[in-house]
Amino acid sequence: MGGGLKAVFQVESGFSVTNGTLSQSGRMFGRQAWFGLSSRSVGTLTLGRQYDDLVDFVQPLTGATVSGLAHPFDNDNLVDVIRINNSIKYTSADYHGLKFGGLYGFSNSPGAGFASNRAWSLGAGYVGGALTLGAGYLHLNFPNSDATGAVTGEYPSVVLAGFTGAVTREVVWGGGATYVLGPTKVGLVYSHSEFDSTAASLKFDNFEIHADYQVTPALLLGARYTFTSGVVDPAGTKPKYHQFELTADYALSKRTDVYLIGAYQKATGDATRAVLAPDTFGAGGSFAPDASSNKSQGLARVGMRLRW
Repeated sequence: MGGGLKAVFQVESGFSVTNGTLSQSGRMFGRQAWFGLSSRSVGTLTLGRQYDDLVDFVQPLTGATVSGLAHPFDNDNLVDVIRINNSIKYTSADYHGLKFGGLYGFSNSPGAGFASNRAWSLGAGYVGGALTLGAGYLHLNFPNSDATGAVTGEYPSVVLAGFTGAVTREVVWGGGATYVLGPTKVGLVYSHSEFDSTAASLKFDNFEIHADYQVTPALLLGARYTFTSGVVDPAGTKPKYHQFELTADYALSKRTDVYLIGAYQKATGDATRAVLAPDTFGAGGSFAPDASSNKSQGLARVGMRLRW
C-alpha cells in the first residue's frame, strides 16, 4: 500500500485427521480468521477471531512446539484451545528486540450484557542474542454465556472435584525464558490460572522446564517436565500432576518433518485420575473420554507436519 503499510489477513480451518470433520465446534474457519493493517514502524492492527497475547508471547517459550501437549486440562490455554471472537488486537513493531501487544474481545451485547462474555489480554516479549523472554495476561468475563460473545462453543466445562457451577471469571498470567547455548536450548515457564463460579474457585500453578538438543541440522531431541498444583475452594481439595515428555523430530525438508513423542503423567494429591491425553476440562459432567481410569497415563504419538 506504500510507505511501509500493507494489508494482512489469515484464515485457518481445523479438521480431524481421523474422519475429516471440522474442529472448533464445526466452524469453517475455526482456528483463526482475521484481517488488518501492518506498518514496519508502528505495528499491526487486526480484527476478527484471534489468539490472545499469552499465546503470542509465552506459548513459543514452552516445550510444546513439537509435542503439542498441554499442561493438565490446558488450564492456562498455552495450546490455544480458546480463541477470541469479535476482537481487536494490536502488536507493536520490533523496537531493538522488544515487542508488546494488547487484545480486546467484545461481548457483542448492549446495556447490562456489555460486560458478559468479553475478554482482554496483554503481552510483551524481548529477544536479545541467545536470550528470549515473554510474559502475558488473559482475562475472561462470563465466557460462553451467550452465542455471540468473545468466547463461544469451545469453552470447556470445568469438571473437577469440589468445583461447581459455570465459570464466571477466568484469569491466566505467566511468563517464560529460553536460552540458546550452541546446539542446546533450555527453557523455563511459569503460569497461573484461576477459575471462579458463584459457588467455588479453582487455581492452578504450572512449573515447566524443558531442553532441546540439535543433534544434526535435521534431527532435534527434546525433554520436558511439568509440575502442576491445584487448589479447589471451599472444598479444599488439592490435585497435583507430574508430566514427563520425550520428543524426537526429524526434518525431511525445510517444510516437512516427522516426529515421535512419548509422554507419561502421574496424578497425586487429591487428583482422582491422570489427564495426559485430554486437552481441556471434561464436558457434560465428566472427564474427556480419553482420560485415564486411574492415576497414571502414558501416551505415544507418531506424526508428520507439512508447513507452507
